[in-house]
Amino acid sequence: MSQVYKVDAQTSAADIALAVDAAISAVKAGGLAVIPTDTSYAVICDAFNNRAITKLRMAKKQNSDIALPIAAGSIETIRGVAKFSTIANDLASALWPGPLTLLTVAQDSLSWNIGQVGSALAVRVPHHEVAQAVLTGVGPTVMTGAQSMGQASVQTVEQAQAALSDFVDVYLDGGPLSPRISTVIDATTDHVRMIRSGELSLAQIRAVLPSVIDASAS
Repeated sequence: MSQVYKVDAQTSAADIALAVDAAISAVKAGGLAVIPTDTSYAVICDAFNNRAITKLRMAKKQNSDIALPIAAGSIETIRGVAKFSTIANDLASALWPGPLTLLTVAQDSLSWNIGQVGSALAVRVPHHEVAQAVLTGVGPTVMTGAQSMGQASVQTVEQAQAALSDFVDVYLDGGPLSPRISTVIDATTDHVRMIRSGELSLAQIRAVLPSVIDASAS
């Protein structure tokens, strides 16, 4: 049976801390948690727990060929799992925490099962206090939308529950979220490209990196 905890603006700091601890404990024990982020609700699991990753894919009705994104509470944690070029580091340092997903390359030493070997590694540090607290407590975390594969992102816990049901151990209810998507930047090569336009505009990206190529319409 899933547990639901309120973490909205009306929730006390003490109750939010208890909810965050419950989510961290669930994920560290190999379970799944749903958390609010700066774009939508996301389902998370331990990035190094293969059983948890399998459970997450089952919950989302997702096959194992799809690469899973990684999130963390800080850029320092992301640097431990991703190879950052100077350009990628500049973007991350300027725009994280925030709605920016960077496609990078995983560190060679990692042993995990988050998708096809050799595929780009998508990484993010969300700008949301509750999400950051949970991710900081877990470490490198698989974080993907709390909806079934192919469906629209979800902005309420009720929508997440309808999609994922009791596959999820802990739901953190931060109230309705405003529909947003992260901007996706491919920084796997020196020719950095914006491949999805989102909450961060091309102008905001180019303020940090003027040479970025707009490939979002291609």
